[in-house]
Amino acid sequence: MTKIVITGAAGRMGLALIRCSQQRDGIELVGATERAGHEALGQDVGVLAGLDSLGVVLTSDLREALAAADVVIDFTYHTAVPGIATLAAELGRAVVIGTTALDDEECSVVERAAGKVPVVWAPNMSLGVNLLFAVAKRAASVLGAGYQVTVDETHHVHKLDAPSGTALRLGEKVAEGAGVRFDDVMIHDEGGQQDRYPEGSIAIRSFREGEVVGDHTVAFENAVERVSLTHNAFSRDALAMGALHAAEWVCSRRARLYAMQDVLGLS
Repeated sequence: MTKIVITGAAGRMGLALIRCSQQRDGIELVGATERAGHEALGQDVGVLAGLDSLGVVLTSDLREALAAADVVIDFTYHTAVPGIATLAAELGRAVVIGTTALDDEECSVVERAAGKVPVVWAPNMSLGVNLLFAVAKRAASVLGAGYQVTVDETHHVHKLDAPSGTALRLGEKVAEGAGVRFDDVMIHDEGGQQDRYPEGSIAIRSFREGEVVGDHTVAFENAVERVSLTHNAFSRDALAMGALHAAEWVCSRRARLYAMQDVLGLS
């Protein structure tokens, strides 16, 4: 039995994780946290998630919550990640991070934590999206030059960062497959305003619409054909189930930084 703590537990992803954790026989939810001052502190997280009482009270004390845990699953905000990763490493707890938009310093803290405990860190925990990463890389290596590459991502209007971490990772995988440096060829076209892109570029187009959970399409196009690879997330449960899968997997690994590609054996 893998004992988990969920941070950001009252947020959209946190509630999805709580619900999905009750559908997996190998998972036991032993703690759930939110930031100090959150209005839901003190409430039973099962009730918060629309379930029966689970006997787990939402707290702001992560150290106490981690006392009985094997792993912490984090979907919070990028500025909170360093503190969570550092404390987990101090206590010897594995970490699963789905939070995106970390800056260089925050990334460095996560990497240091991975020197002490196993950490799975991915911009998207969905099993389907991580298969898409592998397929996009393979497609780029097979098709080679001569195709304009676009990565379209659509998310709900509440999402603050653009482009999404998933879109950036898709672009990176295409660049790896093509044998080019992503930073040299990436263009971000927010809202898809441009009609054309420089030859050899990877254009990422970001759209924010309604309550869309997450749609991503990688397209390779030239004058004679178009190849499109698409993933549509219908529910945040797709991300939650992937994160829970990663949590069960990571606890038996040595201290290192892992991606979902490692979890799924696609590396």
